[in-house]
Amino acid sequence: MLTELTQTAIAVLCDISAGSHPYRTAQLHIDPEYLIGILTKLETGGLVRHRDTSFADTLSSYELVRPYTSISLLDILETLDEHLNCNYPTSEEMYQQYRAAANRLGIINHMTRIYLSEIKLNDL
Repeated sequence: MLTELTQTAIAVLCDISAGSHPYRTAQLHIDPEYLIGILTKLETGGLVRHRDTSFADTLSSYELVRPYTSISLLDILETLDEHLNCNYPTSEEMYQQYRAAANRLGIINHMTRIYLSEIKLNDL
């Protein structure tokens, strides 16, 4: 349902919020160039700001522009110019990783798939 880029950006934002304990990104083994690209998009989109230019490639040199609890999935998707991937049913891994949010996303995914299946070629 969420693309790899979106999931990585969520991990980055969570770790920036956590401060000096990057937990989620450490599990992902993110390429440094890829991380810099994500941070640049998040900064350009107004979700994070750079606090210390001497360590441009580390999460600790960034901070959230607004409170963690006020950043929505829509904010992240729009900032990254991303989408929801409704091509497949929501996986169990998604439910385990994102808990309550996955339930909502699973419903969205399911309903979107139903509506898309009802649009036939002659309707287009």
